[in-house]
Amino acid sequence: MNSLADNLTVRTLPNSIIGVKTAVVSRQLRIANIERLRITSVFAVVSFHTHKWFPNNLCFVGLIILLLCSCAFVVNKPEAYGLVDLTKRKTRRLMVPWVFWSVVYGGLGLAKMILRNVSFSDVFSPMMLLTGTRIHLWYLPFVFVAAMLIGFVHRRIRNIPERFKIVPAILIGALSVLTFSIMQSYVDLWTPLVQWALGLPAIPLGFALGRIMLVQDVRHRRNYYLLATLSTAVAAIACIVLVRLANEMHLNYGIIIAMRYSISVAIICSALYWQGHLDAISRELASLSYGIYLIHPLVIAPFYLFGIAEQHPLVLLFLVLSVSSLITHIMRKTPLKQFV
Repeated sequence: MNSLADNLTVRTLPNSIIGVKTAVVSRQLRIANIERLRITSVFAVVSFHTHKWFPNNLCFVGLIILLLCSCAFVVNKPEAYGLVDLTKRKTRRLMVPWVFWSVVYGGLGLAKMILRNVSFSDVFSPMMLLTGTRIHLWYLPFVFVAAMLIGFVHRRIRNIPERFKIVPAILIGALSVLTFSIMQSYVDLWTPLVQWALGLPAIPLGFALGRIMLVQDVRHRRNYYLLATLSTAVAAIACIVLVRLANEMHLNYGIIIAMRYSISVAIICSALYWQGHLDAISRELASLSYGIYLIHPLVIAPFYLFGIAEQHPLVLLFLVLSVSSLITHIMRKTPLKQFV
């Protein structure tokens, strides 16, 4: 291993971004600032679901960061996953928990029907076949489909030079940010299309970020991160210009979406470039973040049911995060760990 590392170190690198080589990166590597971003992003999503007092932008920037991470870490290794292996991995990590929590939240819906004499249509809808029985569960099947798409594309273009993977993916992602931001201003989408429209630009952008992580030359890697950041910023600026030219106030929603993407990409590129050092607390919290995301609506419900949630949003958020973390920690010590 040491000789391999030495060979990689002394290998002559091209002087331009055109001929970038990739480095062998362990799948087990945890990037400290990305792990911290996972924690912060999940906390932001939980805050949005906890109380209307918290700003919406915190939630959506956090959600976009989670989407970008989920897509990027499908392709952050030199060799492409076999599609069968990738399907097995993502089924265990995403679809098995999706089915489990859909049953859990569906059971709560049935209990609500019985105890409150609520009609079936008020609790369940056909769209739940795509999202799950709680709206936040849409994330899991979406990321599963995104991972399958990214994995398929990665295998098809694995022999193409990296510059012809990364740069087009960044540009496609930036164009997607502009397109879907404007589209959501013009078209009143329904669930789950509105969530998918939000997540689609993360697929090409996440693919690009995953491949950039493997670029060995620091300068070239920095240039790619700058390109991703500037491209999404330009997409946001273009969205602002188009909205102002159209002079229609309802299109301002598109500006908000584009700006959220631009900020999210800038944040995640910074975290990938300045990776930091992982401490024990961040490692532990990051390991709980997935479970916190899945469990927190279950924890929130009793606080509102008994009327103790309205007056103290910060206290409520602390309690929800603490209880969700505790439940996740306990589940991870049992056979139920496969669901968190």
